[in-house]
Amino acid sequence: MGVLSGRFKEVLMLLFIVFVHEMGHVWMARRFHWDVIKIELLPFGGAAVLEPKGIRPAREEAWIVCWGPFQHSWMIGLSYILLHTTDVWMIQDHQLFISHNIAILLFNFIPIHPLDGGRLVHLLYSAFLPYKLAMKATWLTSLILLTLGFFVVLVLMLKLNLMMIFSFLLLTLILDYRQRNYRFIRFLMAKINDQTSTKQSALYVERETTLKVVSEQIRKNHLHTIVVENNARYTYSLEAVLDAYFQKGSHVKIDELDKR
Repeated sequence: MGVLSGRFKEVLMLLFIVFVHEMGHVWMARRFHWDVIKIELLPFGGAAVLEPKGIRPAREEAWIVCWGPFQHSWMIGLSYILLHTTDVWMIQDHQLFISHNIAILLFNFIPIHPLDGGRLVHLLYSAFLPYKLAMKATWLTSLILLTLGFFVVLVLMLKLNLMMIFSFLLLTLILDYRQRNYRFIRFLMAKINDQTSTKQSALYVERETTLKVVSEQIRKNHLHTIVVENNARYTYSLEAVLDAYFQKGSHVKIDELDKR
């Protein structure tokens, strides 16, 4: 009975830690007026499914990602306070609570999508690469690290639950990869009405370039002007190019659009 009671307490600790972590993401998302779709509590972690309204500044997502891990600081501090001010919170409870907090914190910072570390890596890639290429780079980075993780677990014969966690992450990564085209189309649709990006930049393309190729050069937080290099240069707004992309098709060449 004592063993069962101890296990039950440990499970409650884990659920509490994971819940507070995810609520950190939710609280910051609400502050930036993001939509909260759902919160999932899994056997070895959690996931807050959030939806930005259009294109949002990178700093907002960075705050939202980091606000989950930040919750561990006050939870650890609270454990020390309870240990020294009450007779209910024993040293064993304190040590277990601290170890679970640190484990979940470090695990979430592993740069594998969809963990917090993976989301930060995606933000970093998005700052320097076109959105579609940033998605691919994030996926490849996650796949490489997951493969290394599987190898380490097998060679060192570590706990079975680590293999289960890595398997779950691999499944999530595969499902996310299958949704890549859907995510990219949603991104392009959001860019049509982008009201938050402020950095101006030009995309220089040849007259024979298709809209598909142009779309793959678009960066998340940039306001692009499309410059067609010909005998005489002419330009298009990104909105006009994306409107043509959805109305005429991605195979259309940039030179076939009405010139400005």
